[in-house]
Amino acid sequence: MNVKKIAKNLWWALTSFQTINNLPDAVIFTDKEGCITRFNKKAREVFELSDADDAPLVYFDTIVKDGMDNVKKSLKNNKPVLSTATIPAREFYVELNASKSGLGYCVNLRDMTKLTDEIVNEDKIMRFNSEKNAMLSKLEGDIKSPLTSISGFAQGLLDGLGGNLTEKQAKYVKIINSNSEDLYNFMDKLLEFSYAESSIYESEFHKFDIVEALKSVIKDCENDLNAKKLTFDFDYDKIEKRNVYTDSNAVKRAFKNILETAISMTETGYITVKLSTPDELTSIKYNINPENAKSYLQITIRDTGVGIQEEDMKYLCEPYAQLEKGKKNFLRALKLGSASILVKRANGLINITSEIMKGTKFEIILPIEKV
Repeated sequence: MNVKKIAKNLWWALTSFQTINNLPDAVIFTDKEGCITRFNKKAREVFELSDADDAPLVYFDTIVKDGMDNVKKSLKNNKPVLSTATIPAREFYVELNASKSGLGYCVNLRDMTKLTDEIVNEDKIMRFNSEKNAMLSKLEGDIKSPLTSISGFAQGLLDGLGGNLTEKQAKYVKIINSNSEDLYNFMDKLLEFSYAESSIYESEFHKFDIVEALKSVIKDCENDLNAKKLTFDFDYDKIEKRNVYTDSNAVKRAFKNILETAISMTETGYITVKLSTPDELTSIKYNINPENAKSYLQITIRDTGVGIQEEDMKYLCEPYAQLEKGKKNFLRALKLGSASILVKRANGLINITSEIMKGTKFEIILPIEKV
């Protein structure tokens, strides 16, 4: 009679064999040296283990990289450890969770290959996008300079630089000039988005007068406001502090993109910009302690434009998701995507709400002091 075998079987029964055997994850028991003593059905299938009397001893380190070190790490930190498991012709990721069992260990192993591969692939895609956008940003001059030349020479011809143009020639030159300017503006926003999203963007934090910074942007947009005869109001009388510590370039670019978007979506009515301290409801909404509300500045931009369709709100700031919805939506997504990224670069928060035919509200929350 194999007394040792009987003892092992009895011990296995006492560890709720039926329950453990039916678990979807692999469960392996080892002694303190790491020799595998028992395992459930899933472990047998995955790691091709055998419990035959004449089966050779198998050590945990031979099927899981740094197996016993990871067992001890899991025990010490009381949390799972990601490791690599190896069987003939296959290597895969496992989440290892260990606990003490008698003088040895009980190890739960969950196959994380699919999830880990997704994370790895997502990381690769993010790095690729960042590197691609960095490349585009570095080529900004090479991309925009020819467009500037085309537009400049076209305007020169219209101004009589090369002599008088026939009516037909003038018509074609105007088309060239208009299209080159449109393409320049489009490329400007695409490259701005690429720069904001790329790894080469460096935030420059310093104190500056937020009112004067926003006024300079508003002045740049005056022609567009006047062309549509929109009423515009800039209210900043109620703020206590005009000097804020953040990335002024990021804030100005973000604000300009939002203001341009608001103007483009508004044919009649008005656009307002208001600076304030977040009120109690806004503080709760953005998880700000109401007692610290005065440490933040809120910029609210409202328009009375056509509003944004509900189905477009989800991907409003993601231009890659707007490619199939036309140039207008893509350009808007480039502007708002840049604004969203730049506000975050400035340690701020941004939120956009909209109602069809009632307009859109853009909220930016910025810290006043150094974070």
